[in-house]
Amino acid sequence: MSTFTPKTNSATSTRNNTPPSNNNNNRRRRSARVPKRDPIVAPGFGTQKDLENLASCLGLPTEAVHAIMDSRGRGIRSRKRGHDHDASDAAAATATTPVSTAWADFMTEEGMSNEEPKESTVANNVVGAKTSTDAAAAAVTTDAPRDYQLPLVKEWSTTTSSTTTTTTTTTHHHKSKKKKTSAKPPPPPQGYVLVQTGTLDSSMIGRTKRPLTQPFDLTIPTSILPSLKVTRVIASCSAAHALCIDTNGIAYGWGRNEALQLSQSLPSTAVVPLPTMLEYDFGSVVVVDGAVGKSHTLLLTQKGELYSVGANKAGQCGVRNCSTSVVNFRKCVGLEHETMVQVSCGDDFSVALCNDGHIYSTGSSEFGQLGNGDPGEYIVTAGKSGFANCNVFTKRDVFCHVPGEGMHMAAGMSGGNDSTKVVVPMQEHVRIGYIACGKHHTVAIEATCTTNSSDEEAAPPPPPPPRVFTWGCGNYGCLGHGVQQDEYHPRLVTTLSSGPLWTSNPPVRAAAGSSCTMILTERGHVYYCGRHRSVAEAVMRPTLLDALANNNHVVTHIAAGNATVVCSTANGATVSWGMGPHGELGYGEKKSSAKPDFIPKLDSCRIRDLACGQGITLFAIAEEDADDKKAIQKLPVLDAKDVKSLES
Repeated sequence: MSTFTPKTNSATSTRNNTPPSNNNNNRRRRSARVPKRDPIVAPGFGTQKDLENLASCLGLPTEAVHAIMDSRGRGIRSRKRGHDHDASDAAAATATTPVSTAWADFMTEEGMSNEEPKESTVANNVVGAKTSTDAAAAAVTTDAPRDYQLPLVKEWSTTTSSTTTTTTTTTHHHKSKKKKTSAKPPPPPQGYVLVQTGTLDSSMIGRTKRPLTQPFDLTIPTSILPSLKVTRVIASCSAAHALCIDTNGIAYGWGRNEALQLSQSLPSTAVVPLPTMLEYDFGSVVVVDGAVGKSHTLLLTQKGELYSVGANKAGQCGVRNCSTSVVNFRKCVGLEHETMVQVSCGDDFSVALCNDGHIYSTGSSEFGQLGNGDPGEYIVTAGKSGFANCNVFTKRDVFCHVPGEGMHMAAGMSGGNDSTKVVVPMQEHVRIGYIACGKHHTVAIEATCTTNSSDEEAAPPPPPPPRVFTWGCGNYGCLGHGVQQDEYHPRLVTTLSSGPLWTSNPPVRAAAGSSCTMILTERGHVYYCGRHRSVAEAVMRPTLLDALANNNHVVTHIAAGNATVVCSTANGATVSWGMGPHGELGYGEKKSSAKPDFIPKLDSCRIRDLACGQGITLFAIAEEDADDKKAIQKLPVLDAKDVKSLES
């Protein structure tokens, strides 16, 4: 075996004759330990003795280990520059040995193998997985069927039955089995205090600038209607109006109503400054959830029915037409045989989730935010394009991924160009458990999985963690795929779906801003991608917010607005950062922050719900014990007289 002798020059020789400096002490001490009879023969200053020790630990011949080290992860090449042995020697060394496939399997999983993965190898990897790491990797790199915990049950469920029925659905074979459990449903919702920071003058948001000197310009968190106890607060990054739902299931709205997004029962020429009861005819059915877009509103009833009102030029109301506006709440079309459990709205589109884990969308398809695979662009006139928008809620069941894209490749370590990767449909039926819409993009988290082992005697493997999918406008990397590229189908975000980390800390909730995405995990960690500050660098891949994680903050609620991000923690701390020209950050006179900063007025306040809108931030704060009430008493209370000038 030949040895590798580093080249030397005159400069190097001169330095070797001088005493070593502090910066080179470690390197010179390492070289001093290498005797002349045992030269460096492998990358990383590996000596012959190092190779022999490594070969002994791996149970491989020294020649095979040497060939692997020389390949540097690229496979064995025909001729290695600087060595006397050739590929035939290395091939003979590895072929005559019962070599483990651990290295080849690792390189294949990371998508960096020179050879195409064989089906038998992939199958053996899945069947032979004995650890959570192997199970998680197999779950991402294969299209194995998954069992889901269905139907979905949301937090607002008020079912009074003492037993519930759980359906385990296998996505490939379409089999289902029902079993009764004694799990009790969640208790009825409790009422919380409605608090807002940000101006109540929605007519100026995004249009004009003026000093925030009026009493209705709330630059710190303020209780705006103490007599109203709410269970949900609803806003979105592109909407200048908001909703809340009280303990009786009645929806209230306030803010801008120029497009009748709060229905024609409220004035359209003036601002609706305070929460006002919305008029609708749902019978005795209560409202449990809702969503708001730029100029439209959706309400979800306890029966799982959707109703919409407001602007409908792109079909975002889902009432089978593209009229200018829907003036009163109308029942959405296309969901007659489904029970909806969640709804979210973007700028001019809507996405709904049913209890079987299917997603439906309607509205504008300009950026692929509907997940239908094609925006359908066409030319209307010279210089003007149109898109094949949808005016009825339609099921979207095609999910895509990049074959072979491993965790390290997704993190930008493959050295390839993401734009050259081919996105292909997944050969499985994915079920979704949570959705969130940004201005022009959508985020979805897979439904919770169960074990799918057919062997009842053997211990079942851990269930695969839920995966994250994004689609729509990819500006500033908000989709988390590493490129500023629109996606027309839901695409797997590999960095949030592979590796052992997600098995013990799976994603559970998402939030989307105008150009950013946030993912909350089970242990209270937050991952962020995109950009919400105009002067900040774009984060192209989901990245842990270490400012929160490193300080042991367990985040419970997240929200993203037009240019703001807010997180609340389990210990009663709430932080925000971004751009808050209308007081939405809650700092007072300070209107921006480059890093997460505490909102002083919300110290010790336990947040039960959180929403960011355009120019406002909403909180639902608990008052369950003496400490809660003491914390709430520190908050200022809005005087109704202060908003009289906005009503005219």
